[in-house]
Amino acid sequence: MRKLLAIFWGLMLLLLTACSNTDTAPEQEASTIDSTASQPLYPFAQYLHNELAYLDSMPLAVEKTVRQNGKTVDSLIIDKASFHSAVAFFTSIDPNKNELRSQYTETSFNDLSTESITFSISTNNPTLPLQQADILLHPATQQVKSLALTIEQPYTDSSISTKVLWKHHMKCQLAQTIQYKDGRSINRITEFVWDKPF
Repeated sequence: MRKLLAIFWGLMLLLLTACSNTDTAPEQEASTIDSTASQPLYPFAQYLHNELAYLDSMPLAVEKTVRQNGKTVDSLIIDKASFHSAVAFFTSIDPNKNELRSQYTETSFNDLSTESITFSISTNNPTLPLQQADILLHPATQQVKSLALTIEQPYTDSSISTKVLWKHHMKCQLAQTIQYKDGRSINRITEFVWDKPF
């Protein structure tokens, strides 16, 4: 009988220990999530500012080409101030700002298909203009190879969805879909090139 009681109390002690361990697990998981949320995201906004400063310091012209619904509608050389104005709507976005940081998460992985380290920043908040940012780095030098942004801008009579592709020291492309409330839509690709590979 004593053996049975000893086994019974031993089992009860094991059950109590297991329950107390289960209760502490969610707290450990939550603290890990909180500390991750406080870490800075990849500083692509600073990268873009550095790129603009680089362009300003170089004797390079900016060639602008606009294609709308598949047809070239504009092609000209613009000054650097005009280029700054044209890209200001996304170069001013910084998800590391205190009021935005908690709205974004970041993942990173080594992409063998593009031979790049990729940082991917995204949000679940559909009201924020920046929905996603993908930054591709050279694995050996850690230098940015390209940057891709997805931006959503609602207006009273329309909405604009923009895919930005920035190639390091070379060009910027804006692929935009403008959707009007009356059902009309325009597909526009604007490309700014300041350096071309040989």
